[in-house]
Order: sequence, then structure tokens, then C-alpha cells
Amino acid sequence: MFILEFRIMVVDDDKAVRRILSGIVENYHLGEVVAEAEDGDEAFGKILLLKPDIVLIDLLLPGKDGVEIVKEVKERGLNTYFIMISQVETKSMVGKAYESGIEFFIKKPINVIETVKVISKIEELIKMRNTLDKIKETMAIVDNKKIEQGKCPSTKKIDYILADIGILAETGAEDIKTLIENYDFIKRNNLGMQEIYQFLSDYYEKMGSKKSSDLKAIEMRMRRAISKALSTLAMQSIENYDNEQLLRYANILFEYKEVKKEMDFLRGKSKERGKVNVKKFLEGLLLILNE
Repeated sequence: MFILEFRIMVVDDDKAVRRILSGIVENYHLGEVVAEAEDGDEAFGKILLLKPDIVLIDLLLPGKDGVEIVKEVKERGLNTYFIMISQVETKSMVGKAYESGIEFFIKKPINVIETVKVISKIEELIKMRNTLDKIKETMAIVDNKKIEQGKCPSTKKIDYILADIGILAETGAEDIKTLIENYDFIKRNNLGMQEIYQFLSDYYEKMGSKKSSDLKAIEMRMRRAISKALSTLAMQSIENYDNEQLLRYANILFEYKEVKKEMDFLRGKSKERGKVNVKKFLEGLLLILNE
């Protein structure tokens, strides 16, 4: 189930800091502050009770410290994401914080722009993981049907793959499917990407399709869908790096270095996202379909 509004908790022994952080969350419409706490024991109890999506937490607290809280919450299996905010800057303490399970570490004094950016990035991660959970549920149903039928119906194979990489519902998925259906013509005539977009535009006009036939709109729809597939595979690879099917898709549909870049971006290790090559994606998809 997708989160409509993120539930956020603020933990700090300084009332002024709690007020600033709560104000940032509310003023920038980042979610609802469901609770505050001023010491570790109070924070731990409220986290277990309320199960917030995100906790902004100070490292040094009366009672349990921030690292203890994060570690114990993670051990209990709660899907709560932690952003640690502290004046402590020593590498050893910051390292312990990351080892305990935090997602990001922000140094005090609080920088509004940095805080908004980090919370927004965490919320994107949560959305992505919710999407992956939905995909896994869908694929479990598909796999059960495959077992019952003995195989996946060939006419639905492309739908199965597009669902597997999280883009079946994207508007650009229809563009991709149309091109795959006509890829013999595209390959025979050695069409470049602009010619491929023009082919789609002419095709839609000829068929009286309601889809926009504007070349830029077509390109943006496809790039958006393929970029989402890259993010989905990168996130799934982070979750389960040894999954052979994911690695197979990623290596055929994208350049390995671009998948790695996207994984680093999603982990918060890089500001640069992976890039997509539309033609490589189409040819890779065709290769998978013809296996």
C-alpha cells in the first residue's frame, strides 16, 4: 500500500531544535510530524508504538543514545528510516551511526536546504521500495499462474518483462511495445533514434491514436519509462545483489557502469544518476524476448 503522507518523528533534547525540524517538515510539506521526544527512552517507546516512516534523531540523548535506538529498532524489523542530526563529527561516531542503520547523517547547525533535500531523498527511497513491494506481489501472482499453466503465454511475454522491471503501467511502455512489434522494419532500415521517434509519430497519426505524436513527447515518455526501469533494477539489486534475473536484465538492458551509478545515487553516495541508452534498451529487450 502506498503512503499518502509520510509520518515523521523528531527526537532531540533541545526544544528549539525540535521546533526548527518540525517547522521544516510542515513548511515544506514533507509530511506530518506525529510525535516528538526529548530523551532516548521516550523516543524508543514512541517509535515502537507509532512506527513512523522517518525519524530525525540526535546522536547524543539522555538515556539511550541515537545509535542504540537505531540499532534496536532495526533489530526488531521495523521499516523506519533514520536521519541522524548531530554536532558530533568524528569519523568513528559517524561510522557507528551508519553501521547501526541510519540512512543519512546531517551536521548541526541545521541547514534548511540540506535537511529538505535529505528528507525528500528518503521519501523517494520509500516510494521506490513501496513500488518494488507492489511489483513483487504482482509477480508472485504471475509466477503462480505460470506454474498452473506450465509457461507464460507468449503474447504476454513483453507485458511480463515490463512488469518485472516496474514500467508496465508507464505511458512510455506502449511506445516501447509498439517499437518492439515493428523492430524488424527498424533494424532492416537501420533507423537512428530520431528516425525511430519519427516512425512512432507517423504510426500514431496513421492509426488515429490519441497518444501525442509530438517527437519530443514520444522521446520524453520513453526516456521516463526506461529511467524508471533503471531505478527499479538498481534498487532491487541493492535489496538482493545475488538475484541472477535482476543482474541479467540490468546487464542486457543497460550499461553496467550506469546501473552502478544509479545504485550509488539511491544509496546517497553520489549526486549523479545513471544514464539510459534507448536503443540499447530496445535491442536488449528484443534479445530477452527472443530467448
